[in-house]
Amino acid sequence: MTSCGTQWPCALRAPYKSLRRLLLFSLVFLMCSRDLEANWHPIWREGRRYVSLEDMANFYSLSLQPGNGRSFALISPNCALRGQRDSRELFINDVKYILCFPVRVEGSRFYLTSLDLLKIVEPVLRPQKIQNPKAVTTVVLDPGHGGYDSGANCLYGAEKGFTLDIVRRAARLLKERGYQVRLTRVSDTFVPLEKRAAIANHIPNSIFVSVHFNQSHSSVARGVETYCVAPLGVPSMDEEFVSNRDFKPCPGQQQDPQNIALATAIHTAVVRALDVPDRGIKRARYAVIRELHVPGVLVEGGFLSDAGDVRKIASPYYREQLANGIAQGVDHYRQAVKKRPSPPRISSSLPSFSLQDHHSLLRIIAPDLDPHLLGLLPSPAPKF
Repeated sequence: MTSCGTQWPCALRAPYKSLRRLLLFSLVFLMCSRDLEANWHPIWREGRRYVSLEDMANFYSLSLQPGNGRSFALISPNCALRGQRDSRELFINDVKYILCFPVRVEGSRFYLTSLDLLKIVEPVLRPQKIQNPKAVTTVVLDPGHGGYDSGANCLYGAEKGFTLDIVRRAARLLKERGYQVRLTRVSDTFVPLEKRAAIANHIPNSIFVSVHFNQSHSSVARGVETYCVAPLGVPSMDEEFVSNRDFKPCPGQQQDPQNIALATAIHTAVVRALDVPDRGIKRARYAVIRELHVPGVLVEGGFLSDAGDVRKIASPYYREQLANGIAQGVDHYRQAVKKRPSPPRISSSLPSFSLQDHHSLLRIIAPDLDPHLLGLLPSPAPKF
């Protein structure tokens, strides 16, 4: 049993090499099967593996609360997970996450995909078990847009100006906390997206935070949302169905657990600091986070198309609070991933299973995991 606690205050190798690695994966899975059978009873539907809430409750020592058939709740003294059938929204300690795929119901049982368990629930509930996180010493702050690229515009100014102001404020607050800080631009200049990611990639022990503001034709779109890169096989937020391009690996996916943990820390701190609508932690393949080799997120700090949000964004007080939320979130992330035990071992008799040594699909799909979660890895071959 494992307890859940609140932690927050590329290309593929040659075919024969991939086959060899898949055989190694299968061997490890079979040797772990006894432990897996005792904890998980996954089902396959529509080419995806699903896990029941009952199994999740047992594994994380949560209490599954009876619902009305449309909603569910997993509760412990320190955390709560809530959601609804056929929905992609999952609330963990009242913070909204957008699932990779909708909640499934069969009979009276609710199911999440194993991808959602491994890529959201596990690193959020147990960030201390993320394997080999780098000590954070440098924060690379990226003010969105710049130069001829103004971004979204409103009566009070352009997105490029607001993002630079917030990043300067966040830089000051982070330096006061002892971090080294690097900005991808320090003035009203244009910097290509790939170069922004490259700046962070060349700095050891760094994380990356890109700051933007939203724009929408919807009259009800307001609030804050945070993005990290979509895992392999997961559609971006603006796409309803999985496509072939969703199975193209990218560097940012190598930090999936760190990305969602960093997004959780920053998004939670920002939403609480600003007291604004929580639009959720989402997934996308924006170039600026897709090409990262370090943990990174993109924060959308409000809508320049909404009159209420615009008035707040134009206020120095709001921008200072947003910057403070970013700085607090960075602190929370560093503390959460630092409190971790030694890396778990499957068995002293098993072969090494360090997926970080490979550049295959398995390297992206499966970071080092608790051995009891290993068997829930999704199928390495996409099916259409």
